[in-house]
Amino acid sequence: MVTEITRTFKNGFILTEADLERIVNDVSEQFGQRFGNTSPKLAFTVRLRSGVTVSAYTLDRVLSEENLGDSQVVRLEIDWYAPSVLDPTVVSLVFKNANFESDQNDTSIALFVRGEPQEWVSTTAAILEERIGTIKRFTPHQLKMRSVSRLASLIISPLILLSIVLGIIYPLTANMDKILWYTYTDYEMWNLSGSPGTIAGTISRASLEAANENGVNEAISTLTSTKSFWVTVAAILGLDVVLLFFLRYYPFYNFCWGTSFKTFSQRGHTWAFVFTVTAWTIVTSFFYSIVANLTGKRL
Repeated sequence: MVTEITRTFKNGFILTEADLERIVNDVSEQFGQRFGNTSPKLAFTVRLRSGVTVSAYTLDRVLSEENLGDSQVVRLEIDWYAPSVLDPTVVSLVFKNANFESDQNDTSIALFVRGEPQEWVSTTAAILEERIGTIKRFTPHQLKMRSVSRLASLIISPLILLSIVLGIIYPLTANMDKILWYTYTDYEMWNLSGSPGTIAGTISRASLEAANENGVNEAISTLTSTKSFWVTVAAILGLDVVLLFFLRYYPFYNFCWGTSFKTFSQRGHTWAFVFTVTAWTIVTSFFYSIVANLTGKRL
């Protein structure tokens, strides 16, 4: 009886040359046990960032790709077929960059095993899952969208509300007396200035407009010069910088061979350095504040 097993993953991955070799050898050994040391038919399909699709029948051909720029690998499919055309046994493994080629489920890794007996199919699928487990890395796509939405609402909503209160409402209410004063002064001076059709009325109107403009400008200047306003702006810009750094130096989907391996290694070193410095700074500041508070209490 023919058995089929399908598994999909939303995780990121770091797929190196050594990982590829182990995966190809492990599945080929499974075929050897199933068909009496006969090698399976092997096929590779590589899709590049430029949209070009390359077919190959050896691993060396796949690893010979430059893997940079428009030649960067964004999808790799490996297929093992039984030596006999009539045999339905097949194993398929797909790695893809979900940022370039995504589906409704944001699947980045997929495996498919079909054959008989059932024990051989289950063992082969388990071997592939174990190999996949060693190369996975975190990506937001693997979280459930409902959980992400709730988490984002819990974190972002209070931050937006706090930013509005500290950056806009509070400074505006603090300067409301100035705005109301200029409005009241305009009304009183307009009543005393005479008819708008007279020369005195025209001169008074021009003076009022100039005074009102100066008053509003002063209020706006006071609003934008408050500390809370600039703290809010700095916080938003800081979050943007952190996000851009994270996206650049923590890529989710990595086909690490050729030139891409050097780029990934350099970014990995930068990420490790920045993370270490940041963590050390936070820990040092924390202990320093504790020591300072204890020392202050004793004095």
